[in-house]
Amino acid sequence: MNTNSEYIAKMDAQLKKWDADVDELRAQGKQINADARATYFGRIKELRASRDAAQKTFQAVRCASEVAGAQMQAGMEGPGTR
Repeated sequence: MNTNSEYIAKMDAQLKKWDADVDELRAQGKQINADARATYFGRIKELRASRDAAQKTFQAVRCASEVAGAQMQAGMEGPGTR
């Protein structure tokens, strides 16, 4: 497995862990009083937004890596290499 593939796998695993962590926090939040609940769920909403931003950035990196990889492969297989 190359470095890029390892990085992508690592980031996929991290994003899944963050999803599970936020889901667990959400479940715990249902057990607190109403006043604290609004603050608690507001913070969870912020965490989700941060996670979504990370996902968007990760997707951009993944796509850029795929395009760069395809360009490199095309350059290596271009005229004069055969």
